[in-house]
Amino acid sequence: WRHTMDPLNFKSRDFVHLHLHSDYSLLQSTIQLKPLAAKLAEMDMEACALTDYGNMYGAVSFYSAMGSAGVRPIIGYEAYVSSTTRDDRNPSVQAGERPYYNLVLLARDLTGYQNLVQLSSRAFTEGFHYKPRIDIELLERYSEGLVALSGGLGGGVAHFLNNRDTARATKAAKDLEDIFGRGNFYLEICDHGLDENAEMIKRIVGLSRAAEIPVVATNDAHYITEADARAHELMQCIGEGRTIAPGGSRSGTSKMYVRSAEEMWAIFGQELPEALNNTLEIAQ
Repeated sequence: WRHTMDPLNFKSRDFVHLHLHSDYSLLQSTIQLKPLAAKLAEMDMEACALTDYGNMYGAVSFYSAMGSAGVRPIIGYEAYVSSTTRDDRNPSVQAGERPYYNLVLLARDLTGYQNLVQLSSRAFTEGFHYKPRIDIELLERYSEGLVALSGGLGGGVAHFLNNRDTARATKAAKDLEDIFGRGNFYLEICDHGLDENAEMIKRIVGLSRAAEIPVVATNDAHYITEADARAHELMQCIGEGRTIAPGGSRSGTSKMYVRSAEEMWAIFGQELPEALNNTLEIAQ
């Protein structure tokens, strides 16, 4: 761990990807770790996180690939958090809720890494039901050393805001902040050029200011370059057993790639520079 503890040398208008999926997110990402490391080095990025869906299978390979390229590896994963309990196989969810929500977790230190291992392992051994799930009880038990991001459009906060239930969104955010501690929980904003992104950003920023919880910008990357969007769509079709849409991507965007710092600052820099600077603070 020695070299990962050295201070990072950030420049003005830098950015760190904190929400990124590799091909260990089976049939959901085309990103391979060695080409990713090369791309990050080419873009002169100081650090990057790995947050695969429900697993940490790529953690060791990611650590090695990033180290070889001189990029700080931030180990994490995107958890599925049950809206009831992890052992509930027939969840009777309240009106307006989903069976589970996404939550991005990042290891801040060795204790955090060990807690990620506990969470991701117990999700399979104790909470597997279609998805490897954890619950609030496990989060409370293994929260030390972790930084959490609200999980983008798949997270509970965004879900309730999308349903225009600001009170429940605020409670969900405050509950998570209580678990991880003030300064260790961030409201995530993401812009892939979709109308739903623009509206959600407005609502999350409003909640951030009202609840005094910081925002952080991500790009929820699933492929390395924009040109890879078609291959990503084909991969999703294989995973879901469907035929590719003749008119283009079902997601409606080709922007879920490893964007450069310049691109991210062009999107958020004028109105929300703090969301970009918070990526550097978390990485540091």
